[in-house]
Amino acid sequence: MLKTYLKFTIRTFWRERFYTLLNILGLSVGMAVSVIILLYLQNDLTYDRHHQKHRQIYRLVMNAEAEGGIELHMANSARELGPMLQSDFPEIQSYVRFEGAGRTLVNVPGTVPGTVSTGGRETTAYNEARLMYTDPSVFEVFTHPFREGNPQTALRQANSIVLTTTLARKYFGDQSALGKTLWLGEGKEPYSVTGVMEDLPDNTHLRFDGLLSGMEEGNLPGSDGSFNSEILWNGNVYTYLLFPEDYEPAGFFAKFQPFYDQYLKPFGEQVNGRLWFGLEPLAEVHFYSQQDQDEPQGNLAYAYTFGGIGLFILLLACINYMNMATARAGNRSKEVGVRKVLGSSRQALFLTFLGESLLLSVMASILALGLVEVVLIGTPFNALIQKELSLDLAYNPVLLSGILSITLLLGLLSGLYPALYLPSLNTIKSLKGLAKTSSSGLTLRKTLVTFQFIISMVIVICTLLMQQQLDFMRSKELGFDKEHLLLVPIQDTLVESQIPVISHELQANRHILGTTVSHHVPGVRVGNQAFVAEVDSSMTNTGLRVLFVGKDYIRTMDMKLLAGRDFREDIAQDANGHSFIVNETAARAFGWYQPEQPDASPEKALDKKLMSYGAQEPGRVVGVVQDFNIGSLHNPIEPTVLVPMNEKNGSYFYIRLAGENLLETIDYLREQWARYDPNHPFEYAFLDQKFNEQYQADERQSTLIAILSGICLLIALLGVLGLSAYTAEQRTKEIGVRKVLGAKVAQIVYLLFSDVMYLILTASIIAMPVAYIIAHRWLQDFAYRTEMNVLLFLLVALAALMITFITMSFHSLKTAQRNPVDSLRDE
Repeated sequence: MLKTYLKFTIRTFWRERFYTLLNILGLSVGMAVSVIILLYLQNDLTYDRHHQKHRQIYRLVMNAEAEGGIELHMANSARELGPMLQSDFPEIQSYVRFEGAGRTLVNVPGTVPGTVSTGGRETTAYNEARLMYTDPSVFEVFTHPFREGNPQTALRQANSIVLTTTLARKYFGDQSALGKTLWLGEGKEPYSVTGVMEDLPDNTHLRFDGLLSGMEEGNLPGSDGSFNSEILWNGNVYTYLLFPEDYEPAGFFAKFQPFYDQYLKPFGEQVNGRLWFGLEPLAEVHFYSQQDQDEPQGNLAYAYTFGGIGLFILLLACINYMNMATARAGNRSKEVGVRKVLGSSRQALFLTFLGESLLLSVMASILALGLVEVVLIGTPFNALIQKELSLDLAYNPVLLSGILSITLLLGLLSGLYPALYLPSLNTIKSLKGLAKTSSSGLTLRKTLVTFQFIISMVIVICTLLMQQQLDFMRSKELGFDKEHLLLVPIQDTLVESQIPVISHELQANRHILGTTVSHHVPGVRVGNQAFVAEVDSSMTNTGLRVLFVGKDYIRTMDMKLLAGRDFREDIAQDANGHSFIVNETAARAFGWYQPEQPDASPEKALDKKLMSYGAQEPGRVVGVVQDFNIGSLHNPIEPTVLVPMNEKNGSYFYIRLAGENLLETIDYLREQWARYDPNHPFEYAFLDQKFNEQYQADERQSTLIAILSGICLLIALLGVLGLSAYTAEQRTKEIGVRKVLGAKVAQIVYLLFSDVMYLILTASIIAMPVAYIIAHRWLQDFAYRTEMNVLLFLLVALAALMITFITMSFHSLKTAQRNPVDSLRDE
């Protein structure tokens, strides 16, 4: 019996192969998208869960506030806290601290000849930015499988380094790295490779390429009870604590007050502030942490968005199948009548039609898996989303069960209504063919088509608005010119000492318009610092964003001075760090400059007292600069101060280039830089690239949503294509009569298109306010945002009409141009 039903179903599919192909294509695309989104969500929602003890690991974060509105929320904490807390809280089984090693020069001996290191050995030099110091307990707390070495002892000895597999291959190729020696830093200190571990998965919040021993203990309390309370208020490492299984963090905080009173309270009383800690479960850090000075965070809203769009795409594919099944119900009405006469029950017919849907779903799932494999392996999709998704069903039972569930769900959802509707047709009317003219299901089909276009248009509108916002952020005036500004990291103390000479020589080149130095890069990471400012003739504590900069910074960055002057090296006040330049927001915050007042002038901020917290004497404000964005446009401009620094202590060398002959100028800089820094490869980046890196996550999400919106539209148009073909087929004789009576081709095309046109207009009326609400809420995450243009909404509706018309035109024109004799010969 099963074999008979299967053969009949396959023959039915073949007889109606055009519609079968449309259904399989729509279902397979929907399933492929769902599988990819399932992989994406599985990757995102399992951040750091690969660590076996992830339920026991908590990150210690620090929050502080002090007089004058100073408020800090730091992901890092004082290096002394780990050992001190373990000593006072026996429930803490272990702790691990991580501290970035900064840009580190690594000399690898015995590889490609390069610079000469200690001992005259030929080495190759590499600059590494992702090495971290850590504690020997790291491999007891975190799960990092080893390829070489013993994780229990790998970092117990001084000057030990553990490499990731990728870094080990970069240095030593296919040779064993274990026991090899690397020379780190300018002093070329020897480090022994004591282990090689597997590369970190992409779904971990703390990323590194190598781990170094030598984490400093810090200034722990002395045996005589002496202790500097202030050091615990300075965050400098990431600290992770290992608790027993099923531990409740509330128990930790319930016992915390004596520790606070002994070690933290003294400095808190000095600054009239308080400090408190938080414990973040390891698996929640990526999405839920709101701390500053942290690694890039995820956005749970995007994960929910992708999941929702994936469900909508599946629903669109189901709607296509339901529409086609109900539309063609009349063609199968005689089959239903014959089956009933031959003894088939409604239950048997229900299972037959539901079985057809399930079989179609299975066929679509097989094709979908092939599409997924092509996307993940044959396209740059993984590079686009910066993940390593793979279709590994044998080792991913969650994915396998998800695919099976999607296949079953898709088959049931798409086939349930037709399986209920078709057996309900009247037997006598079915045998007479009267069911063909029945209007049953027409309202449902129109509703479903309208719903398809509502979903598609909402997603398309939101995608265009997201792209418009990203374009706005990239092109917005920032208060400085980020174009043609080259950043060169200063990686050698010898180079630092020669910066004034280098600047003088480089500016002799007509293609170099200016140079300066700074510790910070706008858009990357700019720190907070406590200051004391003159407010209403008294000194008040406050917190400011701070940029340490060299002379000519204002000019080189092309900022606008509203009052005062730039820093100058020939003024002792500047050279001693007692001069400050503030932005407009800071001047307003301190009441120095109120633009809304009639006599307002930024000149009034000049000569006001300002000093960093703890300084012996105050400095003076020597300039007010027009507001500029030092961070993402997600956030408003904050009170910011520019502090003069010695040019010989810069971290980045800024070079303003003319807009012509860029390649030649960079080659010139490479040659000149090699004279001053022969030990490091010449590295550079353009400021606009670094600044725009803040929006990489937004751009990735926008691109993904754009792809998904295109797929939504494609599936909707596949449904329109099938329905237009069926409608044209059903109305062939009507069109023949109309042509005999004088109807033109254009009139007939409009007749066939008009029904769908009204549905699209209805969908547009509903989709526009829905899209507006969604986009408006998304834009609230940006302090600076584009205006939503109503014209964009209208253009999307017009584009939907045009694309649908083009999709339907093939069948419409073909039917309208047929000879009426051929259409009416059977009448």
